[in-house]
Amino acid sequence: MVICFFALYPKVSTAQSCGFQTTCVPPSDWANASWQMFYGTQKHTGRQAMRGNFSVGIYGKWGTGFPNYVTSQPAVGDINNDGNIEVVVGDRTGKVYALRGTNGAVLWSRSIGSLSSGGVSSSPLIADINGDGNIEVVIGSNNGRLYALRGTNGSVLWFYSAGSAVASSPAVGDIDLDGNVEVVVGSSDGNVYALRGTDGSLIWSFTTGNGVYSSPAIGDINSDGNIEIVIGSKDNNVYALRGTNGTLIWSFTTGSDVDVSPTIEDINNDGNVEVVIGSLDWRIYALRGTDGSLIWSYMTGGDIGTSIAVADINSDGAKEIMTVSRDGYLYVLRGSDGSLVWRFSGVGYWYGNYPDVVTAELHPSPGLEIVTHEGFGYDIYLISSSGSRLWSGVSPRGVMGVNISDVDGDGCAEIVLVGKSWVRVIDATSNEGGCGVLGADDELSVGENAEITPKTEVKVYDVSGKVVYQGLFEEFEGEKGIYFAESKGKVRKVIVR
Repeated sequence: MVICFFALYPKVSTAQSCGFQTTCVPPSDWANASWQMFYGTQKHTGRQAMRGNFSVGIYGKWGTGFPNYVTSQPAVGDINNDGNIEVVVGDRTGKVYALRGTNGAVLWSRSIGSLSSGGVSSSPLIADINGDGNIEVVIGSNNGRLYALRGTNGSVLWFYSAGSAVASSPAVGDIDLDGNVEVVVGSSDGNVYALRGTDGSLIWSFTTGNGVYSSPAIGDINSDGNIEIVIGSKDNNVYALRGTNGTLIWSFTTGSDVDVSPTIEDINNDGNVEVVIGSLDWRIYALRGTDGSLIWSYMTGGDIGTSIAVADINSDGAKEIMTVSRDGYLYVLRGSDGSLVWRFSGVGYWYGNYPDVVTAELHPSPGLEIVTHEGFGYDIYLISSSGSRLWSGVSPRGVMGVNISDVDGDGCAEIVLVGKSWVRVIDATSNEGGCGVLGADDELSVGENAEITPKTEVKVYDVSGKVVYQGLFEEFEGEKGIYFAESKGKVRKVIVR
């Protein structure tokens, strides 16, 4: 979990050399006030720590129209170090747009493809990929290239040419623990690529048996102290690769294409990390991070083309699994055994588009809420932790994606929607006055039923995921910055120095 919001935590500003509400590298766990990459974090959990209150009045804060379809999910962060948030999207003509979060005005646009080549399907990544203290936007193009653009003006920092379209959404992290940031992405040429953030040069590649449209998840999935990459392929497989050299650790075969992105998380409170992913064979799979063996699977009534969100939405101390199937249902499953908690009808696949499923605390009702939408339809939904519809809203036709971010810097979460030719931000009248984050004070506990005490044995990580201390919590001394303390029981705190 990363919480980085100046108005609430003024000490953070001195620790940030790369963005007012943007961490240098997107958080590995809960999203911060921004939403810097596909499904928010390196783990792709689809969770947002920033609160909102959509229980009273709801209105469209701003909307920006485009001459062509917007075809990527939005990324949100301060891309030019001006203290304000921007929203970044791509369209089917190959243009990337950066919009001001306050009013939707275009800050810059950059062409990285063409209508004839299929434009942009990849979702942007916002991060400081070369360690210079400035933010870059990394995004794939269907012309076969991955581009790194300067956040200030959209100019090209570098590009890497793959063998075919790059529709996969890139992820970033220090995957080989060398102190530098790497970018990982898939291509429809069947390869997974790991590139140096400094110049886009190739570190390693791994070849699957078919196109890779899945976005990689990054983390230590087997508790060996190293970083792994997990990604799906249209060859029906899920792959776990070593971050150091891209060699195969394990693979798991499903019954059809794996186009969606994996989520990595301890879903059953056993102290180990699991991989959760859906397939076009209609199933959701939970796999052991150690060896890829099957823990459970659940059969829905249609294709799974939506990535998995994971959170304890009902505050019972256990994780739930959430996704949408082509049969039109939102499914909520128990992480422990994959059994059905409830399902909600009325959402699903339309015209080749699957809806997103993301979570946050957006209503006074118990637990976290789920935001989803009709795939390429009109309606968006706020659904309670028990499966009831809290409200639904009508947007211009063609809702393509959604995330939850604080786009206007008011200390509250807004809902960011992209449609076939527009971007729209939904705000709440009861958001006025600030909403805060999940937790309190400068050290934010995100454990469910326990807390880290001064005598707790912890590992402390910096924002890149590197272990910087191991020992008693009270003895940790760090320079100004953001750190993450984790106990053996997987209770976590964010430490803002």
